[in-house]
Amino acid sequence: MQISVDNTPTLRRSLSLPGHNLQTRGEADLAARLGDALLVPSIPERIPLEDRPLLESSLGPHLFHSYAGRTHPLLVRLLCRDMEPGQTLLDPFVGSGTVLVEGVRLGLRTIGCDVSALSMRLSRLKATPLRKGMQEALLLRAQAVCEASLQRVKKRVSPPRNYDDQQFYAPHVYLELCGLRAEISAVCAADAPLGEALLMVFSAIVVKASNQRSESSSESVERHIGKGMVSRWLLRKTEELIRFQNGFWPEDLKPIAPLLIMGDARSALRPSEGCKVVAGSVDRVITSPPYLGTYDYLSHHLRRYAWLGIDPSPIERDEMAARRHRLPLAKRMQTHEADTWNWLSAIERLLKVGGQCFVLVGDSVIEDTLCDGAEPIRRAAESTRLKVVAEASVERPHVMRTDRPLPPRCEHLLALVRSS
Repeated sequence: MQISVDNTPTLRRSLSLPGHNLQTRGEADLAARLGDALLVPSIPERIPLEDRPLLESSLGPHLFHSYAGRTHPLLVRLLCRDMEPGQTLLDPFVGSGTVLVEGVRLGLRTIGCDVSALSMRLSRLKATPLRKGMQEALLLRAQAVCEASLQRVKKRVSPPRNYDDQQFYAPHVYLELCGLRAEISAVCAADAPLGEALLMVFSAIVVKASNQRSESSSESVERHIGKGMVSRWLLRKTEELIRFQNGFWPEDLKPIAPLLIMGDARSALRPSEGCKVVAGSVDRVITSPPYLGTYDYLSHHLRRYAWLGIDPSPIERDEMAARRHRLPLAKRMQTHEADTWNWLSAIERLLKVGGQCFVLVGDSVIEDTLCDGAEPIRRAAESTRLKVVAEASVERPHVMRTDRPLPPRCEHLLALVRSS
């Protein structure tokens, strides 16, 4: 979810898709729990101002920074509510950090893995409670950066360097963004943690400042952005980040910093790649692996990579199941099943005997064909020590148009248990 600058909340589909026609299978109590998780209430399209404090204290950092395909935090919260402080929670596809935030909030030891450097950096910020002193220092820095940037705009000072391709921005917006980025670079040099926080705030506004319709659409739109507006956006978004922190973290929490593993879950969680996570040390896995042919995170974040200095080649090379992979359907499904076995067998080694693994995955539409998202999980589990013990499925609206009617699209939540 993203809160617009006019204080009118706008929705992201990953947190608001309705569901109906729930079906469950397997162990009755666990299946019912999975069903409850799939049917967590969506965030309403319009939130009255008087209800916003309750929403923000409940969801806090989850509301910061848009990220396509995010798992609903209340689903994750339900799946880990029975865990005890000090237990270990792993998400091999960490995305924007939803599982890590919920784990840290419970006092768990959390581990996140992802091939995206943006995911690593954003997850670290969102899963780090900002105490009062840090909040005050961050706000002061943001105010100083905003004021210095506005002075640059007023005096028409040329920025010291350029970043992303200018064609994606109105000329005056591009120059202001470059100047704003230069001011943040100075903060990074003086205080790295504060500078990194401001870079993530910058990341949260940069697509909105571009001519790209949204992170998941490359369509161009004409935006009317006045001089100085993006600098003020940075300050407002920083204030928003601080506000999201307040009331979310328990006052007596002794947070354990997440262990973040940069790399491909198919290999990075194995000893051969230097993974330091001890075999049989993870109590629970909660994850949502890439849905086949649904998203393309390389293109989603290209604007951000350029401004943040992130090399996109690892994502281009290793992103699983991306929409851009133009292979025949049979070959894509074969590759996806092999990928699924690779990451599932990697986490099997890390789970304790009796440890649970919850996997959220949706059906896909490729070449006007509906592909069952859960079937690769089931088949891969058959050749591991992970046993599917319960499932729940709920119908979701189709998010892609097709030339012919299709069966209902479902989202599935599977529970697997590591056997001896």
